[in-house]
Amino acid sequence: MHVVIDSECDAIPEQAKSLNSEGRVLLNLLQSLGYAPDNPPFADLLRQYHNLEGEWIVLTPVHWEATHNDAMIVALGKDLQLTENDSKLWFDLFSEYLAEEGAVLHYHDAENWLIHTNQPYPLNAKPPQRLLHRSLMPELAQLDNSMHWQKFITESQMLFASKPNQSFINGLWVWGNSKLKEKQPLHICVDAHFFPFAELLSTQVTLYTPEITLKEQQIILLSELSTLSKPHQEELKKMSAQWYWNNTAYSVGSENWFVRLWRKIIHAN
Repeated sequence: MHVVIDSECDAIPEQAKSLNSEGRVLLNLLQSLGYAPDNPPFADLLRQYHNLEGEWIVLTPVHWEATHNDAMIVALGKDLQLTENDSKLWFDLFSEYLAEEGAVLHYHDAENWLIHTNQPYPLNAKPPQRLLHRSLMPELAQLDNSMHWQKFITESQMLFASKPNQSFINGLWVWGNSKLKEKQPLHICVDAHFFPFAELLSTQVTLYTPEITLKEQQIILLSELSTLSKPHQEELKKMSAQWYWNNTAYSVGSENWFVRLWRKIIHAN
């Protein structure tokens, strides 16, 4: 079972095995479904969620630092302290600027915009959280042979620089252009917020209620762990599962019969 929670974990259970979190709930969901974390179909998922036609790519606001021969992403997401209002102001500015080149933008949230161009350009890019504090020169070199996206990134930096001291954002990263596969017949249990996303990925989606049977589910996707009833929370702690939070991930095995027996003996004494 995979448990994907859109919040942060305060403490990792003892004996847990460390896994890699993608830092965002929907990326953790895609990873749980078997999609490659280096090139997830994030734009395609958001495109279908917003009922958009054509080819779209994700734009993520970031903060860069550059040296004389290299550059790196040093902040994104909540570390940018970007409000929804500030993000929309920048989004509107870029929408107006890029409209002159025939590009169309669509707003998803403060951390993720979508861009559609007149003609599709190839793109080979990793998600920005996988590039944090790493050299970008190899990544920039392989973005695309036409240099379209390298030019786009440079121009976006120039536009941010023309509005100094207005935001910690000073660039955009392009990524997430692989395609979703056919819906998978996996049992996914979700809360109301994630129901429309899950329906784009699976043919077996169930809205959580305290009456469901946990062991019948293959993926549990929730905004908060507290969404589960107390009995379900306790049951889940005893099950073998891979847990994906926004700040960490780990796997835990179910307690074997000897451990349970030993605990009963200890408590009996």
